[in-house]
Amino acid sequence: MRKKLTKGHVVIVILLILAALVCLYPLWYTLIVSFSDKAYVEGGRVWIIPRGFNIKSYIKILQDNVFFSALFVSIKRVAVGCSLNMLLLVLTAFPLCLHGKKFPEGKFFKWFFMANMLFNGGMIPSYVLIRQYGLFDSFWSMILPGALPIWNMILMINFFRNVPYELNESATIDGANPFQILFKIYVPLCVPSLACLFLFQFVGHWNSYFDGLLYINDVAKQPLQTYIYNLSVTLDYSTMSSEEIIALAATSDKTLNAAKVVVAMVPILCVYPFIQKYFTAGMTLGAVKG
Repeated sequence: MRKKLTKGHVVIVILLILAALVCLYPLWYTLIVSFSDKAYVEGGRVWIIPRGFNIKSYIKILQDNVFFSALFVSIKRVAVGCSLNMLLLVLTAFPLCLHGKKFPEGKFFKWFFMANMLFNGGMIPSYVLIRQYGLFDSFWSMILPGALPIWNMILMINFFRNVPYELNESATIDGANPFQILFKIYVPLCVPSLACLFLFQFVGHWNSYFDGLLYINDVAKQPLQTYIYNLSVTLDYSTMSSEEIIALAATSDKTLNAAKVVVAMVPILCVYPFIQKYFTAGMTLGAVKG
């Protein structure tokens, strides 16, 4: 039997539609600005659809060969960085999720990691440390400093604690070693949580630009976000041809920045639908204790 539609239901539906429009319109506005002409954008005449449709901003981004090398660096960074992050997360969280009697040293390591999360030397000591380790201008300077995200490790500990410890004991009795217990029991049971944390790491690596700007001088080794940032910050007109200067004059900072945002969003929009089904389950798996 269908429930009768009341005025309250209608109001709730209208409010939800308005809330959805408020959330989606900034994305739509960014998209239409990136395809609009400079004059219309600067005049504030772009609201619903593109005005003076053109793709000059995208041509400016894509016409440089450095764009594709930067794209490859970002893809490589996401693949290597996320793999290393997830491996270290599960290897670190598993022993720390055990009871105190099973791993007495766990309390010391928890405080050690917490201290490193709360306190750091700052940007200048980090820069000096990267140079002393010989990582300056290296791909690994963007990977190793954040190889173990402490906050995500704490979340992973809580997710592992939600797995019944009796499974660990029964597997030990059957002769399983700690690595078999971790990768054959804990990891399969925490797939939603791992997918959720993987999404966090993916977004973090893909959107990061400052470490590439700080630690890498070779443009060919910089990630996509650093390359896009440099497009509007470090323009060298002396190295541009007359055609490039004319094309640059036909675009505004607003259209170029909008195009940069759209290009940067594409990989996230491609990955998120496949992980979204795990997102809610992953975040709530360790939230309720029974």
